[in-house]
Amino acid sequence: MHDNSIILPQAGALLVAQPVLDDPNFVRTVILILAHIDDEGSMGVVINRPGSMLDSPDRSPLSEWIATSAGPHVEFIGGPVEESSYICLAQDFGSPSNVTSMDMMSDDLNASSIHRVFQGYSGWGPGQLAYEITENAWWVLPSEPNDAFDNDPFTLWSRVMARQTSELRKLADYPLTQRSTNRY
Repeated sequence: MHDNSIILPQAGALLVAQPVLDDPNFVRTVILILAHIDDEGSMGVVINRPGSMLDSPDRSPLSEWIATSAGPHVEFIGGPVEESSYICLAQDFGSPSNVTSMDMMSDDLNASSIHRVFQGYSGWGPGQLAYEITENAWWVLPSEPNDAFDNDPFTLWSRVMARQTSELRKLADYPLTQRSTNRY
């Protein structure tokens, strides 16, 4: 269990969408922050929004990376920025975020490595994320080592909330509102 007082944005932390966030790109999302520099901005990937099997490209080498990725074996929708680009993350317990990026064009595919492929990413300019946090769009919470490779991404938002020791845990079963759209 975490003592999980809400923390400052930093690489390796989770951005968890608050129930009032109704932007269809981010309803009930959990984002792993990959980089955060106050005067430069932030970057992360949505780790609980798998694409459909039909969306996954059937071309090499990407299809091989997806086929050997942590299940479900589809590309994940990393966010609405640069949707024609791909990011591959591999488990790395030596890094602050427990992940490292892989170059899918030059790194060897190691089927035994735990990895996941994301299409696009989520990004914020200088001050933008801090503003959204003060506007109650996001909570910044500690991550756990396997969050980015969770095999049940559809329930990750609720499980991240349930593991909190603060009042936030009460929101684990918070229903989606009628006006919210969940793109799963």
